[in-house]
Formats: sequence, structure tokens, C-alpha cells
Amino acid sequence: MDNYLLDDLLDHLFCKSGNIFVDDFIRNSQINSRRIIDIIEFVSYDQFKDIKFIAEVDSYTATWIDGNIQSWDREKANFKRSGPVQVIFKKLNNFENITSKELNEVHILIIIYLNIIQYMTNIFF
Repeated sequence: MDNYLLDDLLDHLFCKSGNIFVDDFIRNSQINSRRIIDIIEFVSYDQFKDIKFIAEVDSYTATWIDGNIQSWDREKANFKRSGPVQVIFKKLNNFENITSKELNEVHILIIIYLNIIQYMTNIFF
């Protein structure tokens, strides 16, 4: 696919964070994802409900209303999503000043998570 066409498509389909470093990081990971279910995306706070703080790990549990991307719906020209799913997330403090080093740490955690999911899928399915 033409890179300009891909950029336009990604701009249309994904919400942007408003931070150029974060948006570039997410865009790069989207373009380089091997499988559609591995695509990361920025999810705004209003896409969660039942948000509860977990003090022990300084994170939150919530229900992601639409859920993660599962596949592509050709008829609707949009993603099919899992539907509501329980998630754990960490709020980014000082989001406006996040560095590429901090984003690399996030990227490493995502890779570890995806490798664990792949491993568990291979064992049980």
C-alpha cells in the first residue's frame, strides 16, 4: 500500500493523543505491526468506564467500552472490535513532556506482553 494512502487511512481510523512523540511512536508501531490484533492505539479517557484506582501498583482497572481491534470490516471500512473488555492501565503523568526513552520503555513492555500472549495462545489453542 502506498505510504501516503496508509498515513491517510491511519489518520482517519485512529484517535491522536496530541503529543507528537506519542503519536509518532504509536504510528510507527501501527505501521510495523505484523498482525492486526497487535496494533497499539491511543485510547482517550472517555472510552473507559468503571474506572478504579489500584494503589498497590499505582494503576487503574477499567472497562474499555469498545475493546481492542480484532479484524477489518470491509463493508463498513472500519475495524471490528472485541466489545467491552477489562483492562489495567497506567496514567501518564507529565504527558506533555514525555521523552522517547520513556516511550521505549513502554514499547518494551508491549513487546513482552505480546510475546506472553503469543506463548499462551500456542500452549492452550
